Amino acid sequence: ILLSICIPSYNTDCSELLNILQKQIAQLEEIVEVLVCDDFSTEYVRKNQEACQRNGFLFFENQNNIGRVETRKKLVSRVRSKWVLFVDADMIPKRDDFISQYLNFVTADREFTLVGGCCYPKKIKPFNLRLRYGRNREQMSAEKRQLNPYNSILFGNVLIKKELFSEVFDDFKDNAYGEDIYLSSSLKSLNKDVVHLSNETYHMGLENNREFVKKIQKSGEMYARLDSNSTLDLSHIKLVRTYSLLKRYMLHNLIKFSLVITNPLLKTVLITFGGPLLFVDLMRLYYFLKTK
Repeated sequence: ILLSICIPSYNTDCSELLNILQKQIAQLEEIVEVLVCDDFSTEYVRKNQEACQRNGFLFFENQNNIGRVETRKKLVSRVRSKWVLFVDADMIPKRDDFISQYLNFVTADREFTLVGGCCYPKKIKPFNLRLRYGRNREQMSAEKRQLNPYNSILFGNVLIKKELFSEVFDDFKDNAYGEDIYLSSSLKSLNKDVVHLSNETYHMGLENNREFVKKIQKSGEMYARLDSNSTLDLSHIKLVRTYSLLKRYMLHNLIKFSLVITNPLLKTVLITFGGPLLFVDLMRLYYFLKTK
């Protein structure tokens, strides 16, 4: 088996993704396996299981909710190839040769981690914060992503060697939102090469504004925990650089105090109007400072 595609799933219908992957695999000479691990969902479990059975994929379930990182580890423990392609359950490949694009690199067996990137469907959702954030901050050409290779690593579409994944995540016990941050910082600290491809997946799962605001809070806290507790190189992260600058000029407490007052307003405006993105940055900074 040349390539293992791993899909962690939680309350997401991934049957369309599975059907598309099977169509592409059927046109390949190489053997590619697909594994889906459901993290104790309450919805779509049977539908995803049936789609796996129909397409000849492996499906298994967690007996309780263990979170994304532990689910990824479980998937990796069962793969039969050296290379793992992680695709999130709410992603749909943009290209008809999505898998073969990665296989070109797998057969060369280089020590790269490959990032395909993500894009967003042409929906009109005027007040959706997740869509606005994704289009402005995540949807970038491969050339642009490659300029700062560690800044645009999203676990929703990434190819990594099995042993490198295990090296990075073996000791990782933090199950909060933000494993992308940990992966990018670990790869930078280990001085591993990251190559960005133009092999995007459409990000279909757009949570509502309230849910996304909770994720902003969790990511701010995660950045702070990583900055405090680890030996990772976080110098590529704008939030960490901003904090260093504020601390150097002894402004961090003043900014924190002003954000304590304004945070309820930031939150209300983001939930109601889905912007502006500056408020996302300020809110993330607030939770970073608070956790620090």
